[in-house]
Amino acid sequence: MAVTKIWPVRGDLGRPINYVVDHEKTENPRYCRNDLQALTDVIDYAADSEKTDRRFFVSAINCNVTCARDQFMMVKKKYDKEGGIVAFHAYQSFAAGEVTPKQCHDIGVAIAKELWGDRFQVVVTTHLNTDCFHNHFVLNSVSYKDGKRYRGSLTTYKEMREVSDRLCREHGLSVVEHPNEKETEPLYVAQQRKDGAPTRYNLARAAIDEAIRTSCDMYDFEYNLKQMGYITQFDEKRKYWTVIPKGYSKPIRLAKLGNDYTNERIYERVMANDAPVRFIAFYSSREKPRQYKLESRKDKIKRAKGLRGLYLKLCYELGYLPKYKQNPNRVHYLLKDELMYCEKYSQQARLLGKNDISSQEQLIVYRQEKEVLTEQLTADRDQLRKEIRRNIPEEMRNQKKEQITAITERLRDLRKEIKLCIDIEERSPVIEEKLRRIEEERNRERSER
Repeated sequence: MAVTKIWPVRGDLGRPINYVVDHEKTENPRYCRNDLQALTDVIDYAADSEKTDRRFFVSAINCNVTCARDQFMMVKKKYDKEGGIVAFHAYQSFAAGEVTPKQCHDIGVAIAKELWGDRFQVVVTTHLNTDCFHNHFVLNSVSYKDGKRYRGSLTTYKEMREVSDRLCREHGLSVVEHPNEKETEPLYVAQQRKDGAPTRYNLARAAIDEAIRTSCDMYDFEYNLKQMGYITQFDEKRKYWTVIPKGYSKPIRLAKLGNDYTNERIYERVMANDAPVRFIAFYSSREKPRQYKLESRKDKIKRAKGLRGLYLKLCYELGYLPKYKQNPNRVHYLLKDELMYCEKYSQQARLLGKNDISSQEQLIVYRQEKEVLTEQLTADRDQLRKEIRRNIPEEMRNQKKEQITAITERLRDLRKEIKLCIDIEERSPVIEEKLRRIEEERNRERSER
């Protein structure tokens, strides 16, 4: 199946062109560069020489590959439109093993001719350096025919996908069926979710799932979300329902969370619950009475002082301690942004505890010691690298290489520790202020009860 995308390019026009025509990516892997150069003069006279698979898979429409950048710029100068978006870069990628290099390139050229061939200059290349063969397109942003700028990359994306799917079907290839039925969250959020980071999107997703499990109707559902600190907007006349997490101002469209979070689907999921669901959720969530009040981990953490105590309290609030798990949606709204850095805070807490660091002064001294050690080890490694360049026995050279490897690993650990120390120095006042505000809010809530 083919995947397509298009985006604008600003700045240096030569960079995208140089990238897409990179010979190491477009060269047929069955023939080396020397073979191609030796054959070029012989086969150039052939009428079909451009079709042979011994050539690089590079084509140009309304321009020449060897001077495409200059021709692009000539058109821009002619119509006095050298600024702004200089080109559009698009790609079309196929599944591994689905197409041959020639078939991939032919489909790419056909797409370029159909979409842009009547008014624009286009460079089409096929990259063969990965298992998934893929086409790149560089499109001049100014038409050589009338001097008008190319508009509407979003519209073109839809057209490009439709043309690509049609050509794939004509060649007996698979296509992505129902391409809109997928999560539409932003790319950076999708990557954070893939890495396991608790973003506000997947926190909202978890909160909605929890609210649905304990709701018998939409009134219950809205109430449960409000109890978790969400501002809701579920007006039936609205096309998209939204929620705003406490501490944020920008709403989240629930439809962006996936197919199970559209207005209709949420209503179906809530109404599918039966009456006992609320009682079961209430019964299972009740705290078990304690017969004896024993000292808890929270009590021990409260006694910890200084920087170590500060970071232990932070990890406890975030639910990131061994044998302790906090529901991310129950984390105080002032700490929601810190959830994405739980692993880093845990490493910093271990660093402070392991080295018995409780003040900023001790932290600075520790960091400076590590920086001095880093400089010494770097100098030692440089000296070893000079020595292995000399004419020395192979056994001694291997020994020194092992020493270099050991020093490099030690330097990597030291630099991580230095980075953690610098971050503690910068972030600890902010964290301390947040924890102070949280404690004040909790004390105020207890006094108002």
